[in-house]
Amino acid sequence: MTLSQKELDRIRIIGALVEGRMTNREAAEKLGLCQRQIIRIKKRFVAQGAAGLVHGNRGRTSRRRIGDEVRESVLKAYEEVYYDFNFSHFAECLNEREGIGISRSSVVRILKDEGIRSKKSVRRRPKLHRSRPRKVAAGMLWQTDATSFEWFGRGNGRATLHAYIDDATGIVTGACFTENECMAGYVAALGMGIEGYGLPMAIYSDRHTIFRSPKARAQDDEDRIEGNERNEGNERNKGNEGNEAGKGEPLSCFGRGLKDLGIGQIFALTPEAKGRVERLWNTMQDRLPGS
Repeated sequence: MTLSQKELDRIRIIGALVEGRMTNREAAEKLGLCQRQIIRIKKRFVAQGAAGLVHGNRGRTSRRRIGDEVRESVLKAYEEVYYDFNFSHFAECLNEREGIGISRSSVVRILKDEGIRSKKSVRRRPKLHRSRPRKVAAGMLWQTDATSFEWFGRGNGRATLHAYIDDATGIVTGACFTENECMAGYVAALGMGIEGYGLPMAIYSDRHTIFRSPKARAQDDEDRIEGNERNEGNERNKGNEGNEAGKGEPLSCFGRGLKDLGIGQIFALTPEAKGRVERLWNTMQDRLPGS
C-alpha cells in the first residue's frame, strides 16, 4: 500500500505519541486536530498498526461515481448533437431533452477528462473602460444594435437580428430577424418592445445612418440625457453615454419617428459604450443556434 506524505507524517507523530515521547496536546498541535481525535487515532494505531491510519475508503469505488454507461451517453450526445454548445448549455439540454439527470460540474469533469474544452473557455481581455452604471429604473434607456450571424445553424445562411435591451433590467424588450440590417428590423423590434413594455425615455444606438442623418452637424459632448457636462476623454474613461440628438439638427426617418413618439436619442461614441447590447450578442450567438 502506497502512503501519502501526510499519512507518513501522521504515522511518525502517532508513533512518538505511543512511545511516550510526545503528549496528546503536542501531537494535536502538529497534526492540526483536537485532542479527542488524537486519542481515537492513537487507539486505532495501537490496535491495527499503520493500516489503522489509512482512510477506510482507500481503494474502494465511490457510491456516487458516475457509471460508464452514463459517461458514454454524455460523450456521445456531445460529439454527435451538442458539439457546438458550451458546457452550461449542454448540461441543461442533457437534463431537459435527453433525460440524463447530471450536474454541470459532472458534465465538465467528464468532458475535460476526454480533453474537450468549452468553446467559452477563453481568456478575457482586461477591461479598458470603466463600466457605466445602469439606469435606476426600467424604461429610462433602451440600447439597440443589430448583428449578422448564422442564427439557424452552420450552413443555413446568415440573417440579421435587431434587438433592444433595457439598460436597467437587462430584459430584451424586442427582437426581429431580417436579411440585412435595416430600418424595418429596428422598427419591428421597437414595436414589440413598446407593445410589451411601453414607451422608453430614450434609445441608445450607434451612429449608423438609420439613426443619425448624414447631414447632421457634429455635436459637442455637452448635451446629455442626464444634463452632465464632460469632455470626450473623460466620457471614455468613465463609461461614456454618447451624444444626445441636438435640437434643430437634421433627423433620419427613424429619428423623426422617435421624436413624434417623444422618445429621445443618444448616440454612442464607441462600441464599448453600449456594452450591454454587445454582450447580448455573445449570449444569443451561443444559445440560439443550438435551440
